Amino acid sequence: MPINPQETMKPLLYLASAEPLPAPERLGAIRAVVVDAADAGARQMLSAAADRPDRSCALFARIGPADDLNEADLGLLLSNRIDGVVLAGCRGPADIQKTDVMLKVAEAAAGLEQGKTALLAEYASVPASVLSPHPLGDASPRLSALIFDASALAQACGLQRVTGTGDVPAVVRLGRATTILRAREAGLAAYEMLPADALDEWVVQRLWTNSVENGFSAPALRSARQIELLAAAGAPAAGG
Repeated sequence: MPINPQETMKPLLYLASAEPLPAPERLGAIRAVVVDAADAGARQMLSAAADRPDRSCALFARIGPADDLNEADLGLLLSNRIDGVVLAGCRGPADIQKTDVMLKVAEAAAGLEQGKTALLAEYASVPASVLSPHPLGDASPRLSALIFDASALAQACGLQRVTGTGDVPAVVRLGRATTILRAREAGLAAYEMLPADALDEWVVQRLWTNSVENGFSAPALRSARQIELLAAAGAPAAGG
């Protein structure tokens, strides 16, 4: 799934295994569906979704962190005909390079074209990546986007995403800026995860606008409900 950061972007959709795929007209409004590879139900969803004749978006499996990966697990995922993987807990280029090598092995074992499986990375979700001095541009030719999750970074630092006074913690601000700068430096697209409690039409529209104005390509959504809210709010990608 090639991603051009200069394109008008559609959002990603992170979907829980218990949640059904959106209707076909809504699938056309998103770039890719991402499901948790560790969830058996989610893997079954991937396999079923790959066979749908009306599928109009890419299918990604969320994997990682890199230290927990092995070729056998990746090979099983590739057998579900996914378009790519999202690497969780990425600390820097070494994690991306390791994942790239393992994907090459898994692709070879599955008889797939080398480099066919795209790679996205959840970046600045752990302190190591926020502090990493290393650029990402040469880490892997299959890396095409970074994803920032403020809630994940805040949790990793023992903080709340928003303080009791309504402020955003300094480490979250730094992580957000780091993701945008690393993406721009490497020529990658960048997504920002919407918070799980964004379940109001006005809120999701405001967050979408804020993300784009701050340099992100588009949001990453946490539920099909947020797609409906974006469609109701008239966000750019909500109508396809």
